Amino acid sequence: MNDAQPVTTTADEVVAETTAPLPALVRETTLTGAGQRWLFELDMLLQSLACFFRVELHPLSEQGRATLAQRDFTEELRIVRQSLLRLNYLSTEIIGALQTPTPKSETVPPPKLAAPNAALVTALYQLTEALFDVRTVVDDLVRTKPVGYHTFTAVGRLLNQSIERSGCHLALQPEMQTRKPEIQSEALRKLLLGLSDLPLRQDLRHVFGCFYRFLRYLDFIQDDLRQDRPLKGTLPVFILVRAETEALIEFIETRLMRLPNLLPDVTDAFDATVYALEMELQKIYGRELTGFAELNQAPPIYARVENAHGLLRDCFQQSLVALAVVFDPGFDGAAAFDMFQTKLEQSLHLREDIWRLLCHLRRFESRPEKTAVAPLIERITLFRDTSLRFLMYKDWDEYDRFLDTVQSARNLEELLKTIHLLSTFLETLLGQINMRAVLANHPFDYPPLADE
Repeated sequence: MNDAQPVTTTADEVVAETTAPLPALVRETTLTGAGQRWLFELDMLLQSLACFFRVELHPLSEQGRATLAQRDFTEELRIVRQSLLRLNYLSTEIIGALQTPTPKSETVPPPKLAAPNAALVTALYQLTEALFDVRTVVDDLVRTKPVGYHTFTAVGRLLNQSIERSGCHLALQPEMQTRKPEIQSEALRKLLLGLSDLPLRQDLRHVFGCFYRFLRYLDFIQDDLRQDRPLKGTLPVFILVRAETEALIEFIETRLMRLPNLLPDVTDAFDATVYALEMELQKIYGRELTGFAELNQAPPIYARVENAHGLLRDCFQQSLVALAVVFDPGFDGAAAFDMFQTKLEQSLHLREDIWRLLCHLRRFESRPEKTAVAPLIERITLFRDTSLRFLMYKDWDEYDRFLDTVQSARNLEELLKTIHLLSTFLETLLGQINMRAVLANHPFDYPPLADE
């Protein structure tokens, strides 16, 4: 998995992206299965690229934002190029699925295009041609780096104008409605139908549909993780998720929470949803993905994407279920999602992992050996990369400081002091977690840690 690839344009790419004649015959059917997935991904990537050039959405550090004028956006343009190649592939596959071979017999009636597929095929050919032109510009800019802020945003304007002229957005709508809420849970649909307040029902349907759409975006990131694809190309999708989540927050605050006759517990639930979404966005885009575009090594790239994906997935699922429970206290999260991890399951997992790490720290304190330092640091780092996301955001920075101090310790004496402080910190966290309401009926028996 190598995300830092040189920029080259192969002969096959040029042939694939040159303008081809319109097909002689287009099936009078809508796409299904893989075709619908291609359409959704293509539409998602087009929206992602539109958002990608809004630099305020990028996961930059405070220093990075303060020095935008001096920033080199070469790596961001490499990511754009990767997305353009993917869009070309998707366009080619969709065109192939919609068209049939040109008849060879002269007795066959004149070629016919079936609306709306004809408009879509035409738009995809125009899109492919436009994307090739934009990528030519991107290739030249990447070779002559650095790429300044104003150049980067100018490329964005060029790309978005090219996409707009292709008419692809309009042509996609008859085949699919990606913006229409998709609520896949029958239990959730019944819950909505049971609401007598029509404005509340409609707005809540929109909120639930948004969560499902966000999760569908994340499915594509999950596929990249599972198939060991280059992962830097996920950044535009993460930025799209951020943009649409911020729009959803605004919708809840300016419309949903202002509906008349809302009960206090409903208003509190909406307020809690906004708070949770804002906190998770801060975790991910203010911390987890900060500096992502500049990363070059595969392990940290994978870890960042996996953690950000997991945080967003859990947040969207938990937020939807928390809202549903307000209107139906017996609502089960498993009825909304095939893979749903409850707060109880997360707390049980977190508590066990903290205890295991604490045991390893205590063991090292009792028998400090130089040969055990590296494995111990690996365990502390592993907890940071996995279970730390189940802790409150305020605990992240403190844990990171402990990790930094452990890694920079110059001798065993310095290391032992930090290990002792980290153990005390974890003991406090363990006590706080045991006080969670979801664990009231799940006492912890502090199991012994087997030798490993």
